[in-house]
Amino acid sequence: MCLLLFGVLLALVETPWHALIRFDLSFDQHLHATALHHAAWTGSMRTITSVLSPLVLRVVLGAVVVWLWWRGARIAAVWAACCGLVQAGLEVAVKQAVARPRPLLPHPVSTATDWSFPSGHAMTAAVIIPLLVAVVWPRLRRRAMRALAAGTGAALVLLVSWTRLGLGVHWPSDIVAGWLLAGFTLCAVTAAVDTWRPGMRTAELRRVRTRAAQRVQRRSADSL
Repeated sequence: MCLLLFGVLLALVETPWHALIRFDLSFDQHLHATALHHAAWTGSMRTITSVLSPLVLRVVLGAVVVWLWWRGARIAAVWAACCGLVQAGLEVAVKQAVARPRPLLPHPVSTATDWSFPSGHAMTAAVIIPLLVAVVWPRLRRRAMRALAAGTGAALVLLVSWTRLGLGVHWPSDIVAGWLLAGFTLCAVTAAVDTWRPGMRTAELRRVRTRAAQRVQRRSADSL
């Protein structure tokens, strides 16, 4: 479904569809005017987009992959690594194929050099942050903790995506394209890994959680 919707959006971008162009332009112009008149708001967006940049998220993902491998969750580590690699490769390939220019706004508050479609920040965040939530999910036994983790993950994806619009370096359709490609990446890689080693990924993630819980229980017993 994500790939189908992405194909529709790509067709509208390549046509080009004038209604989409008008929406993208009006949305960016409105946010650009806000950014020019609210320096603190613009500064906060620069900070967020740097803290949650693709480089930072990929470093975090790399650390998680190494940790999973070290804990013996080899299939889960391969899954996480493949999600990151496929996302990066797909992003570059689509950007080069579409070659969509970034917004040209008067008095820009931020700049970016590569092509616009899809948003790398949005796509990377929408792949890696849900993946991190999936890794910690078995460790969260209470519904409230799981709801908090899912909500926080979704909020972070939306937040970093919003900064790319607020800074005027992407069109809204770039952001949506990044989300759709991220959904496709997660679904495709997960399906491939689960077909290759049925049940192993989820079993390993649960086992990592179980081992951690056992260590906590042993330490608690030793302290008594």
